[in-house]
Amino acid sequence: QRFDRAPVRLGDVIRDAMKAFDAATLTARTEVFLDLNSTEDLEVRGDRDALGQALSNLLINAWKYTSDDTRRIELRARAGDRHVEVAVADNGPGIGRDEKKRIFQQFERGQAGENSGRRGSGLGLAIVRAVVRAHHGRIDLRSRPGEGAEFRIRLPRARAAGK
Repeated sequence: QRFDRAPVRLGDVIRDAMKAFDAATLTARTEVFLDLNSTEDLEVRGDRDALGQALSNLLINAWKYTSDDTRRIELRARAGDRHVEVAVADNGPGIGRDEKKRIFQQFERGQAGENSGRRGSGLGLAIVRAVVRAHHGRIDLRSRPGEGAEFRIRLPRARAAGK
């Protein structure tokens, strides 16, 4: 797949992802706690639609695999000198060590997905990983069973003109 390589504001990507998340979770609205730490105006070089889809996939997964009555989802963004990091964290069942690499493969679903009875194709995280890699970024997962999951996307910042 070909992606645009234009400077895009992180705030626009986050707003796009939140709109898709709100549409997907219309039947059971969930508040997402935002901590953007003055990163909304920062730019990354990439495809706004693809990056928004990747982020919304992470948000929707957090929603799908977390219990309705105790659900807590956080979206945080931090800026480094050369990178921007966006994290989606939840308080769901967590992901075991043996599943961490496998869940990024096409058509694979983690144990929580299988146990929850929620529908899914096993493509969401594979798409996220493909989009992030195509943007010269990295995705990391921090999780332990029973302690939720945190997915961190790290993307290079767009360079200012003349640098």
